[in-house]
Amino acid sequence: MNHRESVDHDAVLRARTLLLGSGTINIHEAVDAYRLLAEVSPAVYLPRLAQALLEYGTADPRDPGTRLAVLTEAAAAARRMAAAEPRRAGLLRKALEACEQELTLLGRTEQARSVSEELARAAGSEERDR
Repeated sequence: MNHRESVDHDAVLRARTLLLGSGTINIHEAVDAYRLLAEVSPAVYLPRLAQALLEYGTADPRDPGTRLAVLTEAAAAARRMAAAEPRRAGLLRKALEACEQELTLLGRTEQARSVSEELARAAGSEERDR
């Protein structure tokens, strides 16, 4: 079975309707919708997913473990974006900076250092692309 056959088309329709509706949705609903839609149309929805995860991770979760998981997912979504996506570098930088800060606050300095190194590589790559 290919990817298209395994997609729940009703769920995709519900997610799109939720995002396009005139009502206010909370960040949890937006993240869930973007997660689903990013699987169907990554070029369109991965940047939106990364942005929503960043907003959620830097504003909402009080639990440091949850915050780190959300920020790590934001970085992963940004990494999956096409290199030609104009917002990729900025979203990846913001996600990595937030991950590094959270890891430092949790006392996980070795992992924070690893994220810092990735951040430096990403910044160098961004400079070369200009």
